[in-house]
Amino acid sequence: MKATGASVLAVGGLGAVAGSAAGQAADLPPLARDGNKIVDPSGNEVILRGVNIADPGEQSRDWRGQTAPETFELATDESEGWYTNIVRIPVQAEFISAGTQAPEPGQMPHGDDWGPLLPGSFDASDVEWYCQTYLDELVDMGAERGAYVMIDYHRHYPVFHQEDHANHDIPYDIWQCDSDGGESWRNSEVCGERGVLWHGEDQVDDIWSLIDDQNIVEAFDLDEDDIYLEPAEISNALDDELHTFWEVIADRYAGDDHVIFDVYNEPTGPYGGDWGGPERQAGELSFPEQAPGEAEGDYDVRLDEMKGWYDLWRDRAQPWVDTVEENAPGHLITIGSPRWSQYAYWAPYNEFDAENMCYTAHVYTQEDMRPLGDYIGEPSEHVPIFFSEFGWIEGGGKEVDTPWMDCTTDPDQDPEDADCEPFIEGYEEFLLEYDVHPLAWCFDHSWEPHMFEHGDPGPDGESGAPDADDWMDYLNEDTPGAWWHEWNQEMAGDRDEFAPGDEPYPDADNEKNSLHIGPGPIDADDDGIQVGDYNAEDTTDDGLHNDFTGDGDTTHDDVTAFFENLEDENVQGNPDAFDFAGDGEVSFADVVELLNEI
Repeated sequence: MKATGASVLAVGGLGAVAGSAAGQAADLPPLARDGNKIVDPSGNEVILRGVNIADPGEQSRDWRGQTAPETFELATDESEGWYTNIVRIPVQAEFISAGTQAPEPGQMPHGDDWGPLLPGSFDASDVEWYCQTYLDELVDMGAERGAYVMIDYHRHYPVFHQEDHANHDIPYDIWQCDSDGGESWRNSEVCGERGVLWHGEDQVDDIWSLIDDQNIVEAFDLDEDDIYLEPAEISNALDDELHTFWEVIADRYAGDDHVIFDVYNEPTGPYGGDWGGPERQAGELSFPEQAPGEAEGDYDVRLDEMKGWYDLWRDRAQPWVDTVEENAPGHLITIGSPRWSQYAYWAPYNEFDAENMCYTAHVYTQEDMRPLGDYIGEPSEHVPIFFSEFGWIEGGGKEVDTPWMDCTTDPDQDPEDADCEPFIEGYEEFLLEYDVHPLAWCFDHSWEPHMFEHGDPGPDGESGAPDADDWMDYLNEDTPGAWWHEWNQEMAGDRDEFAPGDEPYPDADNEKNSLHIGPGPIDADDDGIQVGDYNAEDTTDDGLHNDFTGDGDTTHDDVTAFFENLEDENVQGNPDAFDFAGDGEVSFADVVELLNEI
């Protein structure tokens, strides 16, 4: 990481774990994408297998009983049965903002443990403060303890977050912007505590086209006024926030080969379904494949029509990926997808541009995402997939309803009556069959599903949570805690050692995969590739897409279309389809060769 001259603040807790990694020290090499695999400098396939921890700022609260470094130490302690070679660190806007907005360290600006912040609450100096206070130490620990560190821009709360908690004894005044911040907020027009939609200001018309084409208003029994989209000041503030975050983070850790950058944790709405609004909860969030309205509607993620939502997401998020790539070229980069990172099925069809681009998928016990092989396994055979959040919680959450992780298979089912065993067996079968990179959620005692049980910790608890040194006495049987502890030991030794090297594998295939077509629909009867306004087809069965205009022949119009779109991403991203000159690349020589074929 970059030297800053600033010492790590005591709140991070460095002294508590200094020297504890002596037996596990490792020189972690740079990794690379090779097709759908991750490889070390010698080209050996590796599987990254580990856990998520809670936000280090969250863990700095006095009542929690442990710090992030203590948690990191345990999560990578082989003597305790944890064979972790990757730790994912979620970083939330709430705790970045705490550097200048909160009255004391470890507190959110609005003084509660529930709501997120709308974008606009921090600047680059706050991100630097957060790095100095929390991340620098954890990045160093990863290098010392043989664990790659995935830094995650962690937005996930739904846009209806306030409404979702209205009936759970959460005081209303915690949602008010002036509860602690007031006029001191940098961008008061976007002050507040709720989730934010991922779309851009310039995508509203395209979103409405998808809504109309997919019959969403009628199928979900809505009025048009029920459809919520962000005003420009919020969507633009989100864009600024992501660029600010990644300009600091990627630049700071560009020299640390073991750091992976997770660009966006869980983009929420819009997606093919009912994503709700600030004053209205979504439709049946965990059972969204069949719409409840009278009009016909089917919104299964794998339907061809759903690709349109992923295409918009890819267009929105590519500049954020660019910011990471420009500041930390060559690092592994991951990114989520709409509907809380459940649209990973479409990642192979419209890939992002980055040297070592990878993708994430998050699935808890949503019935409509089963079998996992259909939704996550299939794309993992074409692109690298980090299964970076999964789990369950028998009996449901402690504070609010958690239908997405309580193993219920019907909206009316009581979580106490739900059977989690089929979901657990499904996870095991999936992880054995597909070469994904799994990170269980969550190596914590409070963030659900929590892998450890510590009674009822919290600000109002008598003594808070016990210290980290006794966590192994509290492994949770109702969540992935005890299961993952056993499972990760069984999988130890499976492609989890890394050949040394200072440079990534030079022969890695990190080009876009064979399914990539870019934006636009998939035609099951057509193997064409979308190029600008054209759908280029192979009419000669030689693998070269010679017909741009769709008349079945190669004409001067096809040559002109090829020339005008020579730099199109789907042309440059599919050299095998347009390399008429046979020199391994797509250039003007291929235009000339196509002309010669007329």
